Amino acid sequence: MKSKIFNTALYIRLSREDGDNLESESITNQRDLLHLFLEKTEEKLVYIDEYVDDGFSGSNFDRPSWKRLIKDLENGKINTIITKDLSRMGRDYISMGEYIERIFPEKGIRYIAINDDIDTLHETPGLEFLQFKLMFNDYYLKDTSKKIRKVLKSKKEKGEFLGFKAPYGYLKDPSDKHKLIVDENIRPIIKRMFLLAYTGKSPRQIADIFSKEHIETPSVYANLNRGINNPTYNIWCPRTIEEMLTNETYIGNMTQGRRRKINYKSKKEIRTPKEQWIIKENTHEAIIDKKVFDTVGELLKKNKNKPTGNNIMLLSGFMKCRECNHKIGINKSSDGKRYYTHCSYYTAHSKYGLCTPHSLNYKKLENIILEEIKKLCKEYVDSTNFKERIEAARKKNDIKVKKQVEISILEKKIRTNNGYIDKVYEDKLNGNIDIEMFNRLTIKYKDEINSWKNKQKSIEKEISTLDKVDTDKEREDKINEYLALEKPTRALLVNLIDKILISEDKTIEIHYKFKLY
Repeated sequence: MKSKIFNTALYIRLSREDGDNLESESITNQRDLLHLFLEKTEEKLVYIDEYVDDGFSGSNFDRPSWKRLIKDLENGKINTIITKDLSRMGRDYISMGEYIERIFPEKGIRYIAINDDIDTLHETPGLEFLQFKLMFNDYYLKDTSKKIRKVLKSKKEKGEFLGFKAPYGYLKDPSDKHKLIVDENIRPIIKRMFLLAYTGKSPRQIADIFSKEHIETPSVYANLNRGINNPTYNIWCPRTIEEMLTNETYIGNMTQGRRRKINYKSKKEIRTPKEQWIIKENTHEAIIDKKVFDTVGELLKKNKNKPTGNNIMLLSGFMKCRECNHKIGINKSSDGKRYYTHCSYYTAHSKYGLCTPHSLNYKKLENIILEEIKKLCKEYVDSTNFKERIEAARKKNDIKVKKQVEISILEKKIRTNNGYIDKVYEDKLNGNIDIEMFNRLTIKYKDEINSWKNKQKSIEKEISTLDKVDTDKEREDKINEYLALEKPTRALLVNLIDKILISEDKTIEIHYKFKLY
């Protein structure tokens, strides 16, 4: 065996989590160690090539140089692999065991991990502890991944942008990559998208309009080259439009964590529930007004599962069955001359006798409901002193601005004290202050922080009360707008009506988003 020539590959890997500042793990040091080993060995280890993956995790083997190495191995170009230690080849317990204990032996490949004293050609001591070493490396990978996720989550909660590419419509600020600025080339497209949705267009209709006008999709605009050979390349997807229409980034709120990896070993991402998103308000310039954004969100819910034609009926999505609480749909008669309502649950399960048809002439129903809404809105206006309420709202808005300034001052004080605590901790570690002084100062700073946080909560509670006043005024404006129109839009209705319940006996019950008082 000693006379055999071993065509040798030197494999070097450095991942981001290893840190470029760790000299022992640097590319240069690994290279020097491997070449020194080749010089000192008495065996015929013939250097063939070097394979370097710089900035790639050891959690998987989806790395360019490793793939090249395996290809050369299969072509017979090499029959020996040397790494600094096991972790440089990889940290995944299962895959590492598969390579070292099955794949390499079956292909006659010799593997050497210098610092772990492993050589598969000889019964080196390191082989006895191979499983323990692999398990430890896998645990290290898991622990490091956990720590990194914790740090990244903390940064996201502070409102720092951490994405590879800025969301469509924004750019990374050249002076601070963790901040966003508006992409003026895309601003008109985002505004138009929301305007189309506000006027009743569905995500699919908007996607069709953008595709026909050859507006570049986010992927194409960002030069990501995803699916460049696919015939649907640069075709807008309704799902993309819907995600953008519900993304608070466009109203100035940093929205991150919408997707996550399955685990630390996989690159596959899945969508996360909205309640798990990390949202930090008012971190950058908004493209869309919040009122428009909220109205569009409500319209998307009402338009769900509706026909993709040009016209959506005014009350579509608002009506529900009083008996079974399912949607009341709208169909066209067989002769095409009229529209009528129907209980969707009955339609789907009529043969089981579940619920009843709830069939009504839609046009007559719409007129009745609109007259009823107009009548109630007029009563609301007549019972409300608008001038006094608007003046009160203005005064309270001035108070709100002052309260927000107070919160900003408190937040600055809290940040300052947190900085003091970090400094005191460093002084204790460096021996500049004793433990008694450390405890006294830490308690003092923390007590002040708690006091300021309590005051901040109290002020935020006051602001939430003032926000209700603003909402009341906005609703009054909507009511006045409704009364001034011959026929309202769906965007206007969605701000006034929650739902319309229809009974089999033709009783109509309208639930409003405001109360008459």
